[in-house]
Amino acid sequence: MEDLKMLKNVKVLYVEDEPITRKQVERFLKRRVGKVILAENGNDGIKQFIEQKPDIIITDLVMPDMSGIEMMKIIRNNGSKCPVIITSALSDSKTILDTVDLKIEKYLIKPIDINALLKCLNDIVIEELECNKNILVMDDEFILTDEKKNELELEIRNIYSKYLKKVTGKGAKLIQVFIKGKEIEILLKENLTVIEESLLLSGCEFTTIETVRKKVYMNTKSEIENNIGNLMNRKILLKKIEIYSKEKYERILFNIK
Repeated sequence: MEDLKMLKNVKVLYVEDEPITRKQVERFLKRRVGKVILAENGNDGIKQFIEQKPDIIITDLVMPDMSGIEMMKIIRNNGSKCPVIITSALSDSKTILDTVDLKIEKYLIKPIDINALLKCLNDIVIEELECNKNILVMDDEFILTDEKKNELELEIRNIYSKYLKKVTGKGAKLIQVFIKGKEIEILLKENLTVIEESLLLSGCEFTTIETVRKKVYMNTKSEIENNIGNLMNRKILLKKIEIYSKEKYERILFNIK
């Protein structure tokens, strides 16, 4: 079965506590999807989900800290409808019924059949595309090859790093850029300035830092929109700003027009 090119624009969170299985499936996924995020248990899976905002979750059922179902209950309770594939050595009707209640799209019995996993991923992407067109970055005038996508993501990262230093006085320890569908997602970590760090240590509210940063970004958004837009020869519009100063983490979304 041929891989769908659409998978190259998809971000997958894989939660598995068993190291050998995790490494094997990671190798398989890295050759087929745009980005793989790994988590070793349920708590780590929740943390990575909040930070990375994956398009699809693949999770083991039985894990030491919490089950895959318990993890998904927490994620679902926060309003997420992210498609999920459950993997497990168990096969019982009660477990399968629980996953149906949580709107789990697929249930695979271990050892994982790689072809079956690929089919599940392809089916989910096709279903998502029928609901919205946000997974693909393709139209009649704008088609990204894997090489071009990687090149653009690197250049956008450099552009955003320079912009960040200009408007706040400091860059970020980590900047990740991911183009998916008609969106550009930028993730930032450890980018608080010395003044912001000092304010937090002195008891300043996290929300105060977050409000000020959002105002700075909104007041200068035309600059970064134009810079990225000129690079891609498309109109770019700021869509969403998420700032979590306590976790020293930010997520910025842009629409590609």
